Amino acid sequence: MADNVLSLVSTLSSSSLSQGQVSQHTAAISSVLGSAPPTSVATPTLQSLARISSQPTQFVRQFRSCSTQQIPELSGMVELLAEIARDEDIKTALSQEEEQTPSQQPVNFNSPDLKTLRERLLKEVVSSSNAQVIIEKPKVKTLFDTRPNLTANFLLPSAGDTLSQAKDSVSCLKGVPAVSQESLLLQELLYCLLGNGGRHIVPVLGTTGVSFTLDKNIDQSLQSLILRLLPLASNYSNVVSWCEGVDRTTGLVNQALSAALELLLHDYRLLVCQLEQSLTKGQLTLHQMHHQLQSSKHCMEILSQLVQDIQARQATGGTTLSILHSKLVHCGSDPKSEKIVQFLTELAAKPFFETLSKWLYRGVIIDPGKDFFVEDHEVVDRTCLPTEYNDDYWEKRYCLRMDKVPAFLSRYADTILRTGKYLNVIQQCDKTARWPEIVPLQYLHNPEHYQTVFLKAHQFASTTLLQLLLNDRDLIGHLKSVKKYFLMEQGDFICQFLDLCDDELNQPVDCVEPARLESLLEMAARTSTANFDPYKDNLCVALLPYDLEFQMGKILAIDTAEEGEYQSCDTSLLSGMDAFAFGYQVEWPVSLVLNHKALAQYQMIFRHFFYCKHIERLLSAVWITNKQTKFLPGDQFKVYHPAFGLRQKMLNLIQNLSYYMCVEVVEPAWNSLVTSITECITIDEVLAKHGDFLNCCLHDCLLSSPQLLATVKKLLSVCAEFAAYMQNLTDCAEDFIEDIKRYDLQFNSVLASLLDRISQLGRDNYNEKVLNILHRLDFNGFYTSAVDQFKSTPGGLLGETG
Repeated sequence: MADNVLSLVSTLSSSSLSQGQVSQHTAAISSVLGSAPPTSVATPTLQSLARISSQPTQFVRQFRSCSTQQIPELSGMVELLAEIARDEDIKTALSQEEEQTPSQQPVNFNSPDLKTLRERLLKEVVSSSNAQVIIEKPKVKTLFDTRPNLTANFLLPSAGDTLSQAKDSVSCLKGVPAVSQESLLLQELLYCLLGNGGRHIVPVLGTTGVSFTLDKNIDQSLQSLILRLLPLASNYSNVVSWCEGVDRTTGLVNQALSAALELLLHDYRLLVCQLEQSLTKGQLTLHQMHHQLQSSKHCMEILSQLVQDIQARQATGGTTLSILHSKLVHCGSDPKSEKIVQFLTELAAKPFFETLSKWLYRGVIIDPGKDFFVEDHEVVDRTCLPTEYNDDYWEKRYCLRMDKVPAFLSRYADTILRTGKYLNVIQQCDKTARWPEIVPLQYLHNPEHYQTVFLKAHQFASTTLLQLLLNDRDLIGHLKSVKKYFLMEQGDFICQFLDLCDDELNQPVDCVEPARLESLLEMAARTSTANFDPYKDNLCVALLPYDLEFQMGKILAIDTAEEGEYQSCDTSLLSGMDAFAFGYQVEWPVSLVLNHKALAQYQMIFRHFFYCKHIERLLSAVWITNKQTKFLPGDQFKVYHPAFGLRQKMLNLIQNLSYYMCVEVVEPAWNSLVTSITECITIDEVLAKHGDFLNCCLHDCLLSSPQLLATVKKLLSVCAEFAAYMQNLTDCAEDFIEDIKRYDLQFNSVLASLLDRISQLGRDNYNEKVLNILHRLDFNGFYTSAVDQFKSTPGGLLGETG
């Protein structure tokens, strides 16, 4: 104990105390360490510690909590803390360490990147844990490990046994006539063909399987015939070895293939038994045996090559079926080989196609052997699925294992995956659904024959899910509700919300209270026509840790060299208005359509609309403030004419930009979306149409181009600065005139740059819609002529706007 105290004091002092001081403190602490019961700490000691504590109440509460738990070390630790508090040397050393420690920025736990990081870490932990389990799992002993004599393969002798057999064989065959040798070797060869070694034909294990050594005293003509038959025994050994190595860990497909191979091996063993009967009757010679086994040699060679390919690739499940299918395709010129491989493929594929049928017609995976190419990553208890099930979990729960996709089903893999996933959704959400009969599937030599079956199953699943979404879950109603709030259709609600939240959103984002915003959002919904929306309670507040420009740049920089520049955003520079967005809490299975990606696109459009509306309100407030100038004398009133004209140009820009985005972009695209959804037959078409709608809105609202978005953002910033300036006017007329000229120059320059970019975009992409805003803002060609003059003469635009 004394050593532990000494070590603790030395660590706390960080070598700032001399050896004598360390010894003194150690003795003082050791004298009181554990000398009092847990609750018998001197009251003056507690009072002194509480007085110097930054949070006295919290300190006393924590001490009482520890006292009730009867912690034995409590009194000693409190005395140690009191000694440290009384010793100025230790406190000085600790404060120096704290100053040397670099300060870290607070972690933003609301960042969406933390969710992605957490999922990746969990996935890595799970995969590493599984790998560790696989590595540390001992090899399961099979029946043939404990009872090797049960094998149908060769029992290879030891080195001593081989030498003794060689000596015996020499003594048996030396000087024996060829006719007598043949009768002896026929019996031994028949046994060898069934995996039993002999005295004159000795099996030896090599790198490619079992090989054989023959007694040198065997007649040369007999050796020649025997050597022609021994590859049959070697191939038989390879097949039997693989079949005996198959267990439940290798999957049901390999087990079914092993059973099919055993059927063929059974026929082969019957043939050998028939040859043995002929031998006992004296009706068999080596030449006759060689002739009758020609067909078996060819068959066993095919089987041996097959199991060697499977063993080399460690194939299971769909991979094994791919190897079988490849063998079948390449043996079309040999009808007998084709018949054998097709027989094996059909039997081996039965468990696989049973799993496939359950997935295609019920949306469930019953795959104990891990043979199927759709993998189920279920990590949530099934009892929690109705409430916890969402699109993100659904997308990640089922995935393709490309190494297990059979070659003959590769073109249908995605269709099969989506069909089962759609049925899985129906399983979770519609208990009254009428399911079709499960059609038993089997291996077909021509993959084209699967197309009708798979497309029919997919059409049923997709159509049923679409009807569930449209009729039972009111998908159109949810989309209309999202349009009201995210696409600014509910005008009185937006105005009411801005009136209530303007002061709150003008603060830095770190000072904004989300709970207060939520209450103001509910008040705005209850006091506007949004109160009649049945889905208004799904709307919520979201404060994102980046502005719109950073968000778009981050998306466009994915998988590019610039991706590293968009890893984090400094939230200290963001205002509540820059970070604000709506969220929409949608239930499963509507979240299939209104998924994370779709809501993120809606949020980007809303943030653009919302900021434009905010700038319009700022300029309108300037117009209201400027009403006071109408009471001024005429000569003083003329001073404000340039400011009024600039304000009106800014208002004209904002209103025309908003009109273009809401009326000329969103409304036609929305009407087309609603019409196409009613005409859709499958959920895939709905997802495609909805994605096209959002992409069209993002592109035509100038959000898909970083340069255009930056120019629009800069233009709106000039308007905001001008509005703030006009609300805080000074009495100096000369400064006012110069400032207005400067704002006018900035506005005209940025606007001319924006219009030039829009014109270039319309010409490059043949987009007539985006040119509408050009015609609305430059209806008389003023900015076009200014841009042309500026390009020809660098001072042209300055002179025009000056």
